[in-house]
Amino acid sequence: MTLACLVALLAAALALGAARGQQAVCPPPEFDAVKGLDVRKFATAPWFSQAQMPLSFNPADQFYCVRARYQLNDQDDLTAGIKVLFYANEGRVNGPVVSTAKGSTHVEQSGNITDLEEPSKFDVLPTNLQTIFRKTLLRFFFPDHWVVAVGPSKNRTLAYDWAIVSAGPPKTPGKAGCRTDISFLGLFQVHQGGLWLLTRKPVDPVGTSIMRNVAEAMGFDLTVLGDVQQAECKYIGAP
Repeated sequence: MTLACLVALLAAALALGAARGQQAVCPPPEFDAVKGLDVRKFATAPWFSQAQMPLSFNPADQFYCVRARYQLNDQDDLTAGIKVLFYANEGRVNGPVVSTAKGSTHVEQSGNITDLEEPSKFDVLPTNLQTIFRKTLLRFFFPDHWVVAVGPSKNRTLAYDWAIVSAGPPKTPGKAGCRTDISFLGLFQVHQGGLWLLTRKPVDPVGTSIMRNVAEAMGFDLTVLGDVQQAECKYIGAP
C-alpha cells in the first residue's frame, strides 16, 4: 500500500466520520472491509494486539501479551481456510498462559474466506465444530472477521505494519459511535462482536495512535476498547 493509498484511506475514513456526525446510522454509510488485501502477506507474521474489546474468551484480565497468528492451511489455495492461533497471559505480563496451542484450554479457531474477491472478509468458528455451525442457524452467533483498515509497511514481506480487525460491520449504536456486538430486541446478546487494533511490533505507540484515529473516523465506538500490555512480554510457548 502506497502513501497515496493511505492518504486516500484516511480521507475516506474522515468522510465516514463526518457522515456519522450528521446522522447516527450504524453501520456507517459506505462502511466496508479493505479492498485487495494480500492475505498471504497479512498472514506471514504474528500480530500483537494494542487494544481490543473484552470478550468471553479473552476478558480484560487477559489483556497481557495478546498475540494472534493467521496461518493459511494452503498457501496456494485460499479456499482451504485459515487457522487463527491465539496467545495471551492472564493477570500479568508473562503470567499464566492462555492459548490455542495443543494441550491448552482454548479451542482452536479456523476461518474461511467465503468470497475470494473479498479476501479481507472471513468467518471464524471453532475448528472441530465448523461443519455443524456453518450449516445451521448457530452460524449467526459467530460474527465474521473483517480487516477494515491496514497501514503500509516498508518491509515488502510483511506488507502491513498495522491492521484494524472488526467482527463484521458495526451495526449497534454505542456511546460514541457504532459497536459490533448485537442484541436481540435489546433483551439478550446474540454475539459479543469484536474489535482489535493490531501491529506487527509488540509495542507500537505510533501505529496505535494512527489506528485509533482511523477507527474513530470510520465510525467505531472506541469506548469499548481496553489497552493491552505488551512491554517486556516473552510469549513463551506462543503458537
